[in-house]
Order: sequence, then C-alpha cells, then structure tokens
Amino acid sequence: MITTAQLKEKVRQLINEAASDTDVTLLADDTRNIDEHIEALLPDAVLFVQINSDRCGLNPKGISIETDEIYTEDSCGSIVLPDDFVRLVSFDVEGWGRPCTVLYPADSPVALAQSNLYTRAGCCKPVCIESIGGNGKRRLRFYPLPSGSSPSLRSFVYEAVYRQGGSLSGNDEALIKAVAYRCAALLYNVFEKNDSANAFFAISAALCSSNQTNKNE
Repeated sequence: MITTAQLKEKVRQLINEAASDTDVTLLADDTRNIDEHIEALLPDAVLFVQINSDRCGLNPKGISIETDEIYTEDSCGSIVLPDDFVRLVSFDVEGWGRPCTVLYPADSPVALAQSNLYTRAGCCKPVCIESIGGNGKRRLRFYPLPSGSSPSLRSFVYEAVYRQGGSLSGNDEALIKAVAYRCAALLYNVFEKNDSANAFFAISAALCSSNQTNKNE
C-alpha cells in the first residue's frame, strides 16, 4: 500500500530532479500550495494509468456479491458494478473453467456474438460485457450461466477509483512511478511549463507498458 503522503513525496522528488538540470522550478512557490495542487491532481493521474496500462495492479479491490444480488436471464447473469469501478481484474463464477479478465464494451463484436446461440461463450471461455441497466447504473453481464443451480460467485476483483487523500492498495512500482510522472506533468501544465510537462507525460505513458517495464528491470 502507498499513501497520499508517499505519492506526494515521489512527485516532489521528480520536480526536484528536473529543477537540478534545468532552469525550470516550481519549488520557489509555497510548499503547502504545491502539496495542495499535487493532492488535487493525483486522482486524474491514477485514473490515466489505470485506463492506459496494459496490466492491472495499481489499486485492486476485491468484494463479495451475494447470490440474491446476481440477476439471471435466459442466457446470462448480471450484477450492478460498484460506484468506484474502473477496470476489471478478475470475475469468476462456480462452474466456469477459468475467470474473465476483460470487460468488453456492449458494442464490441464479442458482445454481439453473445446474442447468437452458436457463437455464445461457453464455460471453458466465459465472457463479461459492460452494459447499462434500466436504472442507469453500469452492469456486468456474464456468459454463460452455469447449469444446474443459481450462479455462485467465486471471486470479483477490480481496479477501484482513487479518492483524493486516500491510498493505493497495489505494489506495482512501475505503475506507481507512472502515476508520479503523470501527476508531475499535470502540475507543470498548471504552471505553464509545457516542455517539462510533455517530457513527463511521455515517460508516464511509457511506464504503463509491460515492454518498457521489462527494459527497465
């Protein structure tokens, strides 16, 4: 776990290092003011990394879903997604051969295939689709329904929204660095230091890639 205080310190360190090599500095400003800016920008920085990383592990959260919270239809089941849901890590139901790790959009070819009996997913290769329920809430629809009884959830893990002042539960060092670089870039944007911002934006995006992570190890 990494706290907001630790994240802020990582961002300040990046700004210090940049200031030692260039004439760009933000540290002449009041430190408390800089900390407030960093804390306000961290949620956007975390969300960028969660959406753009090719792997999960930044802020995973596991929850239980009771059987009576699982809605069933002829061909699939569904649950209401938590309000802080960002990205699926793993969803597994009793009777499946393996968990789902991708949540496909409702307009994707994979989603459209579920409406056809002959192209629909089976228990050896299940599928999860994102949809919107009648109440306007986001839902996870899963295919297929295991036969024999009401579906029972084995596990449900997802990337959760980072709330300002909170902490991150993950321990992927490259992704945490990506957050720090992204936040520092956003901070440079606030102070109209565009060259430094663009350089840090590029580093953050690169750190979201597994290939780049392997090169750095």
